[in-house]
Amino acid sequence: MKNNWWKIVAVLLLTYTLYFGLMGTVPRRAILNESIRNVYFHVPMWFAMMILLFVSVWYAAKFLRTTSPIDDFYSKAFAATGTLYGFLGLSTGAIWANYQWGSPWSGDPKQNGAAIAMLIYLAYFVLRGSMTDEDKRSRIAAVYNIFAFFMLFPTLS
Repeated sequence: MKNNWWKIVAVLLLTYTLYFGLMGTVPRRAILNESIRNVYFHVPMWFAMMILLFVSVWYAAKFLRTTSPIDDFYSKAFAATGTLYGFLGLSTGAIWANYQWGSPWSGDPKQNGAAIAMLIYLAYFVLRGSMTDEDKRSRIAAVYNIFAFFMLFPTLS
């Protein structure tokens, strides 16, 4: 119990956030109505995605310096988790857009850019899966991961 206190705190904070995001009081604005609750979920998912993808590119660069297989493993794992958060962010954004703009996908440049960023990261996983030689796969994937990360912010802005 002494070493796992942070897990209990994390569960309590997530429970509070979920409850407050769904049941708490929010400002009553004519244009936002109840869709402002989405901010409790959508925005943190995008921030978590950006942090996770940054850590992934950190490990990719570290792998290129050291060629340690554990760095490649961490890079892939953080990229997978960051991509999952990206798709969750896209879906919560589509839910919000449906209530605000009348359609889940309105062709907004931010929506299209976010989709392109996620497609770039999906291509990272296709690239990883297309090679059998572990050393070659790890090196090429690390370089592509760096490219994908630096394409993330121009596509999201």
